[in-house]
Amino acid sequence: MTAKFKPYFKYFFFATSIIVSRGLEYIVLFYAALYLTKDSYGELEFYKKIIELGAVGLAFGLPSLLLTYTKSHNSKVYLNLLGVLFVLTLSIIIAPVFWILDYQFLIIPILFHAIFFNNGIIPVFFITNFGSNKASLYKIITSVLFYVGVLMILILHSSPEHAFIFINYFLIGLGIVFIIILFDRYKINLAILKKYYSLFKKLLISSLTLVVSNFANVMFLYTDIMILKLISNTPNVDIANYSFVLNIANMLILLPFTLVQVDIEKIKALKNIRPKAVKIFKLVLLFAVIIIIFYLCLIKTYYKDYNSTLTLFLIIMIAKLSQTNSILHGAILLIKKKFRLNLIINITMLTLNIVLSYALYNIMMLNGIAIASVVTLTIRYFILQHFTKFGQT
Repeated sequence: MTAKFKPYFKYFFFATSIIVSRGLEYIVLFYAALYLTKDSYGELEFYKKIIELGAVGLAFGLPSLLLTYTKSHNSKVYLNLLGVLFVLTLSIIIAPVFWILDYQFLIIPILFHAIFFNNGIIPVFFITNFGSNKASLYKIITSVLFYVGVLMILILHSSPEHAFIFINYFLIGLGIVFIIILFDRYKINLAILKKYYSLFKKLLISSLTLVVSNFANVMFLYTDIMILKLISNTPNVDIANYSFVLNIANMLILLPFTLVQVDIEKIKALKNIRPKAVKIFKLVLLFAVIIIIFYLCLIKTYYKDYNSTLTLFLIIMIAKLSQTNSILHGAILLIKKKFRLNLIINITMLTLNIVLSYALYNIMMLNGIAIASVVTLTIRYFILQHFTKFGQT
């Protein structure tokens, strides 16, 4: 009986890490939405997304590149080490720009996220070098440290809206010590490091399209917030309403993301992809129904201040259905190393989303921005499906 379910243990363990990580994040965000004013909650969400977006740019596309490229043991160790050193160096180089813009306080938070946190370099190193179980353990530990810290700041600090900034200053020192211990165990050979440095430079050149593509992809997800910050008469309140809805709708992404990450090595073989896609689609539909029921319970009980956002939520859920179906296709595109094509798709969809969001916001306010997401994410799904030759895989 145990042997029968053994292949599913890794899914369960990795899913547990996702649940812990996202669960703690949602506890923090639900607390903030309930106890902070909408103005403070909107500012909290704005800085959170700025940090996440900046981390994608600073990471320079390396997490995605290293996830799909590294195969041998040495390549995983040395290329990831070089990736960490590159990100650290890049942060020093661009620091003066942050000072000029008076955003110097974001350098450390962005650096911490780019190296240590979700979708950073170290999490990728763990999943490729140690497997999903140890990667899950790493994710659980970092999530507990991060989100418990954020929650304490929200409760105790006089500026709770800056909680996602302050916590990184507490953790960055611990992270540096951890990296030294982590790579010291491999007794890094300078000759081998130099050899991989030459390869790393070539990868950086090839990753230029990937970094812009990844940045555009993430920017696409945050375009709504940025537009609200720029053109809304009450930006923080609008961001609070939109973020509350978006955070809950984003729960739908967790399912396909978990399944794809756990089986990334099998997906690299590009075999038996269709059965996996069908399974993901069926599970997503079921999960969507559960999330809708959950949202209705929230706005009818503790979060009555967000009762007017039901229509907005349903529109965004439609957009998320398209997005969830795109995750597997996007992974296949990167595995096939079609970075330039991925860049063109992401830039085109980002531009379309900005234009539609701006135009529709002036007509239908928040609902207009959500409709823009439905249109662009659906178009993006069909484009990805076409270019991944899904029916032939």
